[in-house]
Amino acid sequence: MAKRFIISEEERSDIRSKYGLINEQTELMNKNKAIQCFLNKKGIRDKENKPLKIDGSIGTLDNDSKTAQAIEKYQNILKVRPDGVWGSETYNKMPDKDVQIFKQCLSDEGDFIDKGLHFFGLD
Repeated sequence: MAKRFIISEEERSDIRSKYGLINEQTELMNKNKAIQCFLNKKGIRDKENKPLKIDGSIGTLDNDSKTAQAIEKYQNILKVRPDGVWGSETYNKMPDKDVQIFKQCLSDEGDFIDKGLHFFGLD
């Protein structure tokens, strides 16, 4: 039987800062990579119907970002305001199955703390 470890956000932050494991910029990049991973797994492509490059760069619809284009397509599926920005409105409308896929991508693209949280079901 696997043991479960429960840590608070404060403890998680303390671990990260104490050991210099990750900074906010890297954390944002990992989240962006997880978004790109998720959209690719769902088969949601850019306007040219190409899969996304998983590079952690999102951009905006105004600068013709491929990831923002794919986010906009996914938002249309969810029936949320299609602005090409991944936010709480998009995440909160995701069906449970999609949330699980996204969490797996967060684990895959995250640091070892994210992987551990996912492994122990704490994400």
